[in-house]
Formats: sequence, C-alpha cells, structure tokens
Amino acid sequence: MKEKNNNQLKFIIGLIITLIVVIFAVLNVEPVTISFGFTHIKLPLIVLIIVTLLLGSVITVLLASMGKSSRKDVTFNKGAKKQLSEVKMADDNQIANALKNNQSNTNNNETK
Repeated sequence: MKEKNNNQLKFIIGLIITLIVVIFAVLNVEPVTISFGFTHIKLPLIVLIIVTLLLGSVITVLLASMGKSSRKDVTFNKGAKKQLSEVKMADDNQIANALKNNQSNTNNNETK
C-alpha cells in the first residue's frame, strides 16, 4: 500500500514538473543560436528546451536502470551462493553416506 502511494506521488510530481516545463517552453518560442564550436544552429527555444528535457530523461532512465541491475545482481549472487552451499552440503552428505554404505558392505563381505 505504501509503495502504491509512493508511486502515485512520484507520478503527480512528474506531471507537475512536465506541466511547468511545457508552459515555460510555450512561452519561449523565439529563435536562439546554439554554438557547437565548429558550427552554429538557429532553433526556436521551445525545440531546444524539449530536446534537452528528453535527453535528460533518457540519461536518467539509463542510469537508474544500471543501478537496479547491479542491485539485482548482488541479490542474485547472495541467493546463488546460498543455493551453491546447500548443494555442496547435500553432495557432501551423499558422499559420506555412500562411503558408510560401502564400508559396511565391505565389512559384511569380510566377515562372511
């Protein structure tokens, strides 16, 4: 329930920020010159604001997804290590039981 409220709050804040940016962009439609050092481009400011916003969003999503995948890997590694240790313990128990059975079979054959 708390996570749902948290997601709703994030969504509402995102909508408010988007609305502010859209209003700001619509109010700034005059052309501006952008210098890249080797060339100059003249664009309406609204286009520059929207392109910059989209680039920032893409970078944020990429960085956020990288952080999540590394956290999942850590969680997966902990789970994998636990399962591996359980398998090793089970294998060790099976080997010990097989050795005991083999030893008892050998002792029974020797007494006969």
